[in-house]
Amino acid sequence: MTLYGIPPAGMRRFLAPEDGKEHARAIVDAAHAWWLENRGGVGDLPIAVGTLGGLALSAPSTADGPDYGPLLIEATDEELVDALRAGWNTFWTFDPFLADAARPLHDWLSNPSETDIRGLGDYARILVRAGLLEYCSDVHRCESEDLLGLLKMRMRSYSSRQATGEFFTPSIAADPAAEIELLSSPVEPGALILEPCAGTGTMVRALAAAMRFFGSEPGQYRWWLNDIDEINAACCAVNTQLWRLGRQVTVSCGDALHDPRTALEEPTRERARRAVAEQKRRPVLYPTRTRPPFWPLRTRPPSWPV
Repeated sequence: MTLYGIPPAGMRRFLAPEDGKEHARAIVDAAHAWWLENRGGVGDLPIAVGTLGGLALSAPSTADGPDYGPLLIEATDEELVDALRAGWNTFWTFDPFLADAARPLHDWLSNPSETDIRGLGDYARILVRAGLLEYCSDVHRCESEDLLGLLKMRMRSYSSRQATGEFFTPSIAADPAAEIELLSSPVEPGALILEPCAGTGTMVRALAAAMRFFGSEPGQYRWWLNDIDEINAACCAVNTQLWRLGRQVTVSCGDALHDPRTALEEPTRERARRAVAEQKRRPVLYPTRTRPPFWPLRTRPPSWPV
């Protein structure tokens, strides 16, 4: 039995690759192949990654949550943009600071051109059929790989990565490094875990996964992720939600190798103050006709503890 061209959520979970890393690569392969074929290259990075991030945030927080697949699979380009706005509005409501840090991934939604939204409905269908919603609703599957980081690296050309000196740490290297670090230097709950050059957060992902494996809960710690690239920092803001890092999360964008206080602490504190003040003046970030996605954890976003 299928619903609007896709099986029910339970069957989609059954059909998805058993290994989370394999599932993540399948999603990224499908997304990248569609973008190359239909958008003519690797441009529009914020739109490609931001659409994936927005849909990922709209996924149910638990496997038995509501199934948005049948709704998304039928969406036109305009309806998909409206749904994305509703998802980012929800993020803005629950955490204006992180939603503001993620702005490079969704700011294009404020006034998208016809070129910006061309084919996004088809792009969303590719992601839904690849199992994005099922991937993000399972924290153990979701924390096995940095989905946004994988797509971002695929979307950037070799010359662009060389120019900025970026190197994406693969999970096969990040996972054992995090386990060794956690075993050799245990951290007490409440401690600050600082990643000054986080990229899209893959080492933090590995550390959070190792914590859960050894019986700790990442939400008991304070996290600070920083990167000098604004797209990387925006991916970190989304990933902290997908990986359920809790409420004590700070994401910044700046140069951590010079004076951290003037380059990071003071600007980040000021940006947080402005984001909270703006959210009070502007409760809805983007006008939309779509009802915001329902957070299954009793109106709490995925990163909040139950």
